[in-house]
Amino acid sequence: MHTLILLAALSSHITFNTTRDGELYTITPQVLLAEDCLCQVQILAKRRGQSGDSTTQQRKTYHFVANKPTDLMRLTLNIAPRDSVDIQVTVSDGQALHLSQRWTSPEML
Repeated sequence: MHTLILLAALSSHITFNTTRDGELYTITPQVLLAEDCLCQVQILAKRRGQSGDSTTQQRKTYHFVANKPTDLMRLTLNIAPRDSVDIQVTVSDGQALHLSQRWTSPEML
């Protein structure tokens, strides 16, 4: 039984599809799970820049279908040089499944 849980965890993951046009970034977190899941998703975004700091957090329940990539949302951000953005996505079923992945803006000086 533990082997099945381990295999499911290894084949489940969070990725970030990112495009860039100058300072404009479009970031789309995508989740792929090995099994169907009614899961709680939390997205935490932190931004630090010359105009100050900001933090936003969203929580939502999603029904994920096994082996079907699911886009969570699309974030479009203007990230100027010396700004830093950190996005953390966490997916949990409240029991055995707990995935977390972070996207950090590239260093630009």
